[in-house]
Amino acid sequence: MPGVFISYRREDCPGHAGRLFDRLRTRFGAHSVFIDVAGIEAGVDFVVALETAVGSCDVLLAVIGREWATSVDRSGRRRLDDPNDFLRLEIATALKRNV
Repeated sequence: MPGVFISYRREDCPGHAGRLFDRLRTRFGAHSVFIDVAGIEAGVDFVVALETAVGSCDVLLAVIGREWATSVDRSGRRRLDDPNDFLRLEIATALKRNV
Protein backbone atom coordinates (compact mmCIF):
# COMPACT_ATOMS: atom_id res chain seq x y z
CA MET A 1 0.00 0.00 0.00
CA PRO A 2 1.07 3.59 -0.52
CA GLY A 3 3.24 5.39 1.98
CA VAL A 4 1.94 8.82 0.94
CA PHE A 5 -1.75 9.64 0.43
CA ILE A 6 -2.55 12.92 -1.34
CA SER A 7 -5.87 14.44 -0.27
CA TYR A 8 -7.25 17.37 -2.30
CA ARG A 9 -10.42 18.88 -3.71
CA ARG A 10 -10.68 18.35 -7.45
CA GLU A 11 -12.33 21.72 -8.03
CA ASP A 12 -9.81 23.51 -5.83
CA CYS A 13 -6.29 22.49 -6.80
CA PRO A 14 -6.06 19.41 -9.05
CA GLY A 15 -3.04 20.77 -10.92
CA HIS A 16 -1.04 21.32 -7.76
CA ALA A 17 -1.96 17.89 -6.41
CA GLY A 18 -1.07 16.30 -9.74
CA ARG A 19 2.35 17.91 -9.88
CA LEU A 20 3.00 16.92 -6.28
CA PHE A 21 1.98 13.35 -7.14
CA ASP A 22 4.35 13.28 -10.12
CA ARG A 23 7.29 14.55 -8.08
CA LEU A 24 6.68 12.22 -5.14
CA ARG A 25 6.19 9.24 -7.44
CA THR A 26 9.48 10.00 -9.17
CA ARG A 27 11.23 10.30 -5.80
CA PHE A 28 9.64 7.37 -3.92
CA GLY A 29 8.27 5.08 -6.64
CA ALA A 30 4.92 4.58 -8.31
CA HIS A 31 3.53 2.25 -5.63
CA SER A 32 4.49 4.53 -2.74
CA VAL A 33 2.15 7.42 -3.55
CA PHE A 34 -1.66 7.40 -3.79
CA ILE A 35 -3.88 9.92 -5.53
CA ASP A 36 -7.46 9.09 -6.41
CA VAL A 37 -7.28 9.61 -10.18
CA ALA A 38 -4.33 7.22 -10.54
CA GLY A 39 -4.97 4.88 -7.62
CA ILE A 40 -8.57 3.80 -8.19
CA GLU A 41 -9.39 1.66 -11.19
CA ALA A 42 -12.72 1.81 -13.02
CA GLY A 43 -15.43 -0.22 -11.32
CA VAL A 44 -13.77 -0.26 -7.90
CA ASP A 45 -15.82 1.06 -4.98
CA PHE A 46 -14.46 4.58 -4.50
CA VAL A 47 -15.15 4.74 -0.75
CA VAL A 48 -13.58 1.35 -0.04
CA ALA A 49 -10.49 2.24 -2.09
CA LEU A 50 -10.06 5.53 -0.20
CA GLU A 51 -10.56 3.88 3.19
CA THR A 52 -8.01 1.19 2.34
CA ALA A 53 -5.43 3.71 1.12
CA VAL A 54 -5.88 6.10 4.07
CA GLY A 55 -5.98 3.15 6.45
CA SER A 56 -2.53 2.03 5.39
CA CYS A 57 -0.64 5.23 4.54
CA ASP A 58 2.32 6.55 6.50
CA VAL A 59 1.71 10.18 5.51
CA LEU A 60 -1.39 12.07 4.44
CA LEU A 61 -0.71 15.28 2.57
CA ALA A 62 -3.72 17.58 2.54
CA VAL A 63 -3.35 19.94 -0.40
CA ILE A 64 -5.31 22.99 0.69
CA GLY A 65 -6.09 25.60 -1.94
CA ARG A 66 -8.03 28.84 -1.71
CA GLU A 67 -11.45 27.17 -2.04
CA TRP A 68 -10.73 24.09 0.10
CA ALA A 69 -12.67 25.18 3.18
CA THR A 70 -15.35 27.19 1.38
CA SER A 71 -16.25 24.72 -1.38
CA VAL A 72 -20.01 24.10 -1.51
CA ASP A 73 -22.20 21.25 -2.73
CA ARG A 74 -25.07 21.58 -5.24
CA SER A 75 -27.36 22.84 -2.47
CA GLY A 76 -24.96 25.61 -1.51
CA ARG A 77 -23.89 23.97 1.76
CA ARG A 78 -20.24 24.02 2.71
CA ARG A 79 -18.84 20.58 1.83
CA LEU A 80 -16.52 20.48 4.83
CA ASP A 81 -19.58 20.59 7.13
CA ASP A 82 -20.94 17.39 5.57
CA PRO A 83 -19.95 14.39 7.74
CA ASN A 84 -19.73 12.32 4.53
CA ASP A 85 -17.40 14.70 2.71
CA PHE A 86 -14.54 12.60 1.33
CA LEU A 87 -11.82 15.02 2.42
CA ARG A 88 -13.23 15.32 5.90
CA LEU A 89 -13.35 11.51 6.16
CA GLU A 90 -9.82 11.11 4.77
CA ILE A 91 -8.31 13.56 7.22
CA ALA A 92 -10.34 12.29 10.18
CA THR A 93 -9.27 8.72 9.45
CA ALA A 94 -5.62 9.73 9.22
CA LEU A 95 -5.84 11.71 12.48
CA LYS A 96 -7.43 8.74 14.28
CA ARG A 97 -4.42 6.68 13.19
CA ASN A 98 -2.00 9.43 14.31
CA VAL A 99 -0.81 9.85 10.72
